[in-house]
Amino acid sequence: MKKNLTRGASLGALALAGALALTSCSGGGDASEASNGGGEISGDILFYDTSGGDVWEGLNETLFADFTEETGVKVVDDYNEASTKFFAAAQNGAVDWSLVFLPSLSDAQQAADSGYLAEIDTSVVPVDQLAEGTYSETGIEVGTFGMVLAWNTDTWPLDGEHPQTWEDLYDTEKFPGQRCLFNNPQYGWTLESALLADGVAADDLYPLDTERAFAKLGTIKDNVTWWSSGAQSIESFENGSCDLGIVWANRAFTAAQNDFPISVSWDQAGYANSVWAIPADAPNPEAAQALLKSVIENTEGQIAFASKVPTPIPASSTGVSVSDFPEDIQPFLPVGDNVTTAITLDADYYKENNADLTDQFNRWVAQ
Repeated sequence: MKKNLTRGASLGALALAGALALTSCSGGGDASEASNGGGEISGDILFYDTSGGDVWEGLNETLFADFTEETGVKVVDDYNEASTKFFAAAQNGAVDWSLVFLPSLSDAQQAADSGYLAEIDTSVVPVDQLAEGTYSETGIEVGTFGMVLAWNTDTWPLDGEHPQTWEDLYDTEKFPGQRCLFNNPQYGWTLESALLADGVAADDLYPLDTERAFAKLGTIKDNVTWWSSGAQSIESFENGSCDLGIVWANRAFTAAQNDFPISVSWDQAGYANSVWAIPADAPNPEAAQALLKSVIENTEGQIAFASKVPTPIPASSTGVSVSDFPEDIQPFLPVGDNVTTAITLDADYYKENNADLTDQFNRWVAQ
């Protein structure tokens, strides 16, 4: 898997974060045109979904619904919290899914290296319409998500002194109370936020200085409430377990939609992409290839999806801007001015080091 973006680059340079420069403006064709080699596709696509919730509902109501209308092929959701079940099934040759949502680039790289993914059929899927670096032979990057500082605006109103930086997250005197952090070193920005708060420059962030990161985390360890899922991160805010922390921006948007008083800061926020891939032993690979084609070409569907869930999937035309989206979702989208100082998560680093990092992290939390 190619690395998605140069470290520290702005997603705004790709029109809609993480994504793909497309020239097409609408979904394409009928079932024959959308299918492999011009033949009809049929059956269902069982979707290994590691996001679920609002993301699935958004996809099901927009991009996937458009595909079903075009082809008659339904996308059936199978939610799994992580990629573990997919890896186990692939290792045992018992894959039931025709499309898999891998939550991180490092997961996708591992799956590709293990031979668990099929190649994208470029005679069907228009990869020439994708921005360089956002796809590989075995997957396309989707679902750009931001890892942002969030706080309860009833506790710290926007018209007063409120948290804005990672230094503020680690300042318990200025901003007292519990912090909510992800209990996993990968794609939660936990270690990265500690280093940035301790003065490490964005360009020097990777490889992570774990000793320094844990030392900084230690200054707030007694004030940390750990969350283990996106839903739990927001529940921790809603039930009063914390008033400040790091969450995924799309989850913060959901909380705001439910009238919870939450705001976010994108200052040196992290961002990463997930990956859609077709398993090597997929039972309906032709339909999955056709689905990728449909999603790439369906710019209106992309906008409709990202207007519901601020994780752009997977692309936009070069003419799309943040102003094309509803006003209430704009602060939570990883696009434009929001990501001027945002930093890409280094997937190559995590691929090589995640097992050791996870062991170090779990040992430190348990101390």
